[in-house]
Amino acid sequence: MFKKIIAFTSVLVVASSLSACISVSESNVESGKQIAIMSQQAIATCGQGNVEKVTTNSFSCKDRVIRPQN
Repeated sequence: MFKKIIAFTSVLVVASSLSACISVSESNVESGKQIAIMSQQAIATCGQGNVEKVTTNSFSCKDRVIRPQN
């Protein structure tokens, strides 16, 4: 009986920890939008498959760094 109580409590703790709320701040949403914009620019500039890295304010092709002018 004691083992069943321990098992049930363990399952309850795991289930409650998995159902926690996830908070997304507005700055993260804006960063995501900026990454999407920079990704499109990177593909247009570098070509499909030639993009090395994308950040919110720059991107790099596999052989050079491009910093768009604002």
